[in-house]
Amino acid sequence: MERPTSALVRVVPFYYGWWVVIAAATIILVASAGPLYLFSTLVDPLEEEFGWSRAAIGAGPSIAALMAGLTVPVAGYLVDRVGVRPLLVTGATLVGGGFLALSQVQALWQFYISVSVIAVGMSMASLQVCTVAIAHWFVKRRGRAVGILGAGEGAAGLMVLLTALLIALFEWRTGLMILGIGELAICICLTSTVRQRPEEMGLLPDGEPSALSQASGSPPPEAVDGEGGSNSMGQEEGLTVRQALHTRSFWLMALALILGWIGALAVIVHVIAYLDESGGFTEEGAALIAMGIPFGSLVGRVGFGWLADYLSKRWLLAAAWTLQGLGILIFAAVNSPWQAVVFLVVFAPAFGGAITVLATLQAEYFGLRAFGTIQGLMWGMGTLAPLVGPIFAGAVYDTLDTYRPAFLIMGLAALAAAPAVLMTRRRPTEGAKAAGYLEG
Repeated sequence: MERPTSALVRVVPFYYGWWVVIAAATIILVASAGPLYLFSTLVDPLEEEFGWSRAAIGAGPSIAALMAGLTVPVAGYLVDRVGVRPLLVTGATLVGGGFLALSQVQALWQFYISVSVIAVGMSMASLQVCTVAIAHWFVKRRGRAVGILGAGEGAAGLMVLLTALLIALFEWRTGLMILGIGELAICICLTSTVRQRPEEMGLLPDGEPSALSQASGSPPPEAVDGEGGSNSMGQEEGLTVRQALHTRSFWLMALALILGWIGALAVIVHVIAYLDESGGFTEEGAALIAMGIPFGSLVGRVGFGWLADYLSKRWLLAAAWTLQGLGILIFAAVNSPWQAVVFLVVFAPAFGGAITVLATLQAEYFGLRAFGTIQGLMWGMGTLAPLVGPIFAGAVYDTLDTYRPAFLIMGLAALAAAPAVLMTRRRPTEGAKAAGYLEG
């Protein structure tokens, strides 16, 4: 265990946990969330230079989503074993290096390899990885902290604007080189200041007295693994991976995540094409609605995170998925700009809020002992959504020449996520676990 780094604590004029939140949110923005939205800026330049089809170029983001989904469970496992900082360094290096490689591609297979490298790096520097650290630094204020952390994802629209500007000013190859070098410089510097546990800095969760730390299940660094082996990261209160997989709550949360994300990601992918089809929208107006989704999710991430510190996380998550489902149903009926604005107001905050509250609910139900692995497994299952939702919506359009039935079905699916999460139960107490009890 690392000795307290008092110099860093003295530099920051507030509780160091908030600096970890700020640094991690910036890393997520630059190395994890931002790249997800950047591929749309490359379609025209790649088609113009190489003559590749839109389908061939569009396969790049699909490959990236698949690679990211496969990597998330691995990243979750590794973060419980080696800690957050090594994964962030690796992830930032892969993303930055991937952009540098992408700037030099001459063939389609090189394009696919480059986006795959970027996708693996994105998973290692993701919100799910950073949440593991934040869950250790905060207990009473965990919801707010995770909400602010998630703002790094919500602000991803800024990266789209920056990338488009760089490409316009310097052409796409030079723009990607600048982006890759800047990403490496920013993220590597920030990762050097991130610590996984407050005990490493001689501090306690929330900056509170030790009594709260004892109650929160954040033991001193010298704790020994309860199963007889020494855990290099220190033992935490909570379930093992095997115990979590034997709970009904894990599978209900995973099901709810898939139901909620199928429609959400289909909306994000097809929003501009759908609004163009609906009529009454200029291309610029449709783009504004599309940009409003990540920015609107900022409100939900912070707002729902703040509420999660005071209200039942289970009911709050159910409310978020209910609003998300209603938003998609509204989207299925959009015919005018004012209806699109109503959709945005209902859908975007709920979309962002669900991501924040789910993370805090997972920590509350399963504890921090194997938090990274459990979270990674659940989000790995959640990658079924980007594979199914956008493809389903596109197939419905190709068959019926309209997206509306697809969004109607996926809106109802998102509504079904709410009762699924309400059927979950909090994890067993330590005493119950010692007696061998697991959820039915």
